Amino acid sequence: MFKTGRAPTLPPETDFSKQLKETSFYRYGHLRPLGLTGEVTALAVDPLLSLFAVGTSTGLVHVYGQAPFQFTLPVSTISSSGPAASIKFLFFHPGHHRLIVIDNSNTIHTFSLQHMTDHPNPLTHPPLPLKEISYTLWGTVTSVDQPLPSHTHLFFTIKDGTTLTWDLSRRGLGNWKIGNCWGDYEARMVRSGIPGRRKTLGGPMATCIAMNPRDLNILLIGYEGGVVSWDMQKNEVAKTFEMTLPPGAPGGGSYQDADGSLWTERTPSVTSIVWRPDGLVFAVGHADGCIAFWAYSESDKPLMVRTITHEDVNITDAESLFDAGALDNQLRKVELDPQGNEIPTAVAANREPIFKLSWASFPDQTALKTQMAAQGADPALEPISNATVDYAERGETLLLVLGGQSPGEKPGVNILQFPAYKPPLLRRGTTPQSPSESMPLQERYAYRDSLAPTGSSSYLTKTPPEDFILLPRSNPYFNLSHDPIAIIISLTPDMTLPQVTQPSALRGLESWIFPPPRSGVIPPSPGRKNYVLPGEGEKLVAMTPAPTLGTPSAATPRSGSFSGTGWRLPWTSPGASPVPSPALSIPTPDSVYGSKPLKRKVRKQLRIPSSLWSGGLSVLGMEMYSLPTPTFKRLISYAIENAGQEEVPRMPIYGGMAVPDLQSHGAPDVKVAKLESYRIFITFHADCTVRFWDASPHLLLLPTPLRFEYPMPLPHLTISIGDYLKHPDLAHLPLAQLWVNDRSKVRIKSVHLAKEALECVITFYTGEVIVTKFAEAKGSGGRDDEVEELNEENHDSGYFPSMSSQSHGVDGNGWVEEVLEIGHLAKYRNDGFKPVAIFSMKRGEPICTAVSDIGFIAIAFASKTLAIIDMRGPDVILREGFNEDGEQMKKKKKKGNVQNVLGEQSVVGAMRWVVSGMGADLVNRPRLIVSYAKGMTKIYVLINSLGEWIVETKPPTFTNESLAGPIASFVLDPVNGNELSPSSESLQAAMRDQQVPDHSKHKEIPVHCLWIAASRKSIRCAINFNGERVAKVELEDEELGDVFYVTRHGQKVLVAVTTTGSAHFYSVPYLEYITRVDLYYGTEGRPSGRLSMDDRSGDFIEYSGPLDINLRTFFHFRKPFPPRLDPCTLKRVVPAQPVPLNASSIVGGWIWGGAPLTGAQLDNLIAGPTRPPAPKVPPPPPKPLITWGKPPDEEEVKPTLTASTGAMPKRTAVQKTKAPMRDLRERNDVYSEMTDAANQRGNYLDGLNDSLNNVSASASNYYNQARNAAMKEAAKSTAKGVFGKLL
Repeated sequence: MFKTGRAPTLPPETDFSKQLKETSFYRYGHLRPLGLTGEVTALAVDPLLSLFAVGTSTGLVHVYGQAPFQFTLPVSTISSSGPAASIKFLFFHPGHHRLIVIDNSNTIHTFSLQHMTDHPNPLTHPPLPLKEISYTLWGTVTSVDQPLPSHTHLFFTIKDGTTLTWDLSRRGLGNWKIGNCWGDYEARMVRSGIPGRRKTLGGPMATCIAMNPRDLNILLIGYEGGVVSWDMQKNEVAKTFEMTLPPGAPGGGSYQDADGSLWTERTPSVTSIVWRPDGLVFAVGHADGCIAFWAYSESDKPLMVRTITHEDVNITDAESLFDAGALDNQLRKVELDPQGNEIPTAVAANREPIFKLSWASFPDQTALKTQMAAQGADPALEPISNATVDYAERGETLLLVLGGQSPGEKPGVNILQFPAYKPPLLRRGTTPQSPSESMPLQERYAYRDSLAPTGSSSYLTKTPPEDFILLPRSNPYFNLSHDPIAIIISLTPDMTLPQVTQPSALRGLESWIFPPPRSGVIPPSPGRKNYVLPGEGEKLVAMTPAPTLGTPSAATPRSGSFSGTGWRLPWTSPGASPVPSPALSIPTPDSVYGSKPLKRKVRKQLRIPSSLWSGGLSVLGMEMYSLPTPTFKRLISYAIENAGQEEVPRMPIYGGMAVPDLQSHGAPDVKVAKLESYRIFITFHADCTVRFWDASPHLLLLPTPLRFEYPMPLPHLTISIGDYLKHPDLAHLPLAQLWVNDRSKVRIKSVHLAKEALECVITFYTGEVIVTKFAEAKGSGGRDDEVEELNEENHDSGYFPSMSSQSHGVDGNGWVEEVLEIGHLAKYRNDGFKPVAIFSMKRGEPICTAVSDIGFIAIAFASKTLAIIDMRGPDVILREGFNEDGEQMKKKKKKGNVQNVLGEQSVVGAMRWVVSGMGADLVNRPRLIVSYAKGMTKIYVLINSLGEWIVETKPPTFTNESLAGPIASFVLDPVNGNELSPSSESLQAAMRDQQVPDHSKHKEIPVHCLWIAASRKSIRCAINFNGERVAKVELEDEELGDVFYVTRHGQKVLVAVTTTGSAHFYSVPYLEYITRVDLYYGTEGRPSGRLSMDDRSGDFIEYSGPLDINLRTFFHFRKPFPPRLDPCTLKRVVPAQPVPLNASSIVGGWIWGGAPLTGAQLDNLIAGPTRPPAPKVPPPPPKPLITWGKPPDEEEVKPTLTASTGAMPKRTAVQKTKAPMRDLRERNDVYSEMTDAANQRGNYLDGLNDSLNNVSASASNYYNQARNAAMKEAAKSTAKGVFGKLL
């Protein structure tokens, strides 16, 4: 059919592989894993080293510092005894440079961060912290106290109630041990004969532990039944705290009495303990969702028991029971807040347990001024937020509560804002006190006033939070809650995300700036009891409901002017003299700081380290592209120019230093590495976002020390599909309706990038195609309003509505347009990919996509159909197997649309765009090569007619049985072997030269292209598509899964990867077998994951699942090594251990009695006289860390040591040396060029500003001089006039 004249032949000397035919050029290697390898299970921070760590379910710990600093520490590995143990507890030991890990097998591991391993082969054994010891404990660890810098013992509890210590400096279990104190307490209560007391079956379990932040002598241990205070010096129980709910008190439950427990006496289990930073009060979280506040000086009864929303829930109140309808034949009373919402009397249902408590504090006035002065001297320090200043000026604290919410409440971390504690002014002998009270009433009033919230806020999350941790600015004490600057929250799995079959990290991570803006609105206090002193002889206690939100009235007992003789607590004796309640000594914002409302700022989210891909960021697919340098510059220019000014800044961790390893054996040459192509990663995630990452090898080599994260995120390029689908203009689309009704079904199938045109094509499992295109910022852009969620009604008409169904926003027949332009949704605040169009062709799942740099896109669907799109419209210019309504075509209509052709009843296996000739047609035209599963190949030709592109509806086809099951197709230039990519230059050249050469029958047709077609069983190379076959390879025992065409140093090779995990290499174009490389370790093959190849270097990504993403290479020669690390580069000053507050100024300071216990004394007290000596310290590294970043050819200057000889060192003047001349052949890296350009632009703008200031000053001086001259002249003329009249 196409053969005219003599068949063209390929010269036998044609060879594009050349030296790549040598088997020694191939070496398979693993470069680095990407992302997480397990579920997030533990979090830890070190405020002194400024490090952040994440423990996973696969026994790995990921540690992050400043942008380039990160490492993965294998703690528990897979062994013959079983899988790796999950990380259960994770802590840093601040001030001692130590990492402490306890896994699920109750094995404690400690690592020294100031000593790194040094292996001769850093590729297989990268530098990591040195392991100190691993020790398996005999019980199940239930809680661990945060270690302090002042001592070296780790306190933890065992499930059976035992409390133990681990000597961190001696690396062994301590001799100190406490038995089950609550079990002993229960036994004493039972022996005393108190009714209702009984022992806990199996013994009470220890649940939490907390040491007083200001007194190391006080240790609180929480058990199921209550809290025990242990005196370290006396080695005995000092106090016992037990919270009991009387019958009728709701606690954290409900007045509905669903389980019959409302009218019984209850003791909810203790779940967590936290100290207030002053060490005087502590809060205890319980399993029923209530929080008990205790003054350490009084163990008889709590100061207050409350839930997140209700106070005094431990007191039986007949009026509340009546209002709740808990009594027989009672109707529930409904109260409304000022907004008209119903105020629940207790809770609608039982609350969840209190999982975690944290009590944050802020610097005092002196420390705040010192920090602000230091910030002015060093701009690199983390700035002090306005919210921090607001809290610090008022002395307020924040109690963070995880849990304790009722069903139906919005999930999040709730925050209660408490005022400063103002101790009462008492004189000895004048304080009234009931015989049954162990605390003076005025002091109790002061404590309760300090527990009356002045505001409340919350960090709302999409799913219920599972854990959180605060990141302090620099203080390692107060349970890492003093002056926090960020909060990291771990979230429970989101069931609205697409579900994948492979293992994935379902728990999400979020980070926000802390603290939140201060709340100036005092929250309502439903349930608060105000007690009235009964009359003489009365036995009952009258209780009135708390005042509603607003200005305190004169009848408010806390105002100090309550009518009567004052108010008293119900447990005080009625015969005591009346004592008025002290006035509320809490300064309100209006009384102190004026009544002008403060401008509220929106909370700012922080970006977590780049490799923490979990939850909504779970990677569902990944692609890698090598880009031309100009294109790469366009993509990253915005990130370089706006470094440090991101909309979502990185989490403020600055610790560690990473230096490129340029001196180990086999390290890369920097000059050669600079010639490598720049590349990017494209990932698409479960939350329907497409993210871009700079993954160039230059990031791991330049500069010294490293300053960029790998992979470096490019957030300005992120494509958020949800932002498009939430827009009202798209509400009628089936994909948008699915986003509202069932978001888990909106899942990205694939992402494709046109390297030069920078068009990003996104396909979905439901069949839609969204096209975006890169564009630069345009000033301030359009509207920046955020699109809100749509509240639409559910549609039950299926995914794609039938022609007769009704849908929102369209006409009555339910028609959905095939092409919808969405360019108006673009925002031009910054560079990025802007939406262009969304295509809804209703043909099901797309299985193959081909993009080009000339504006043409081809999509093949599983329904054996094909569509060709021209983005110049945009428009669909060819439909194969369906019509414009999305209906399948069974026969061709005579007067139908010429753009609709019949299908081939076979799925498409491979497609490729090319600008070339075909067979005897030597005219270069855009062509689409379509290979079908049945072995047929069809080549569509695009012709420009009157400025519009049309597709020839009768394309040439040919069938070859060996090409059944196609997987790849490549078209090569027969001269140099380069792919004939459809670029704008090739299209313009083809449109200029449209003349058909004259070839007679006896004249040989030249070779204008080579076509390599690969199928499951064979690879075939032919001339001019349908010409002579150059070579063919057939596989008998294996099947191919992927085929790639790789160029390395200008030489080409064909890489064929089998389904059993082996790679076969063939020369080009004669397909000569070179070698085979197995992509697995061991003897048994494995199916490889989804491969994405960098065709310029031979590096590839193997995606086997969200938790199994690896960067590997076929040419493991002089690849960047893992950086050399130093976690202890940032060494902040370790502050002194906080001491108890001055007893002379704080009533109750007597509880410490004498000098406070120091950390060294605590170590000696616990370890005893038999403490073993400290182990030997490992030797320091052989050379400084920074020297690893110097190429080996640079001569190192070693200083002459004269101190040992006693001679005075010779002091000579420092001579200035010129910088070494850079090789003219050596190119500068893009990052340095763009950074220098940004700096030069900044200097230019600064100079321009100075010039404008000088011009302004000159103009002002000129104006002043002119005004003075005018005034002088006016004075002279006036004087002349006066004297003239006199004379």
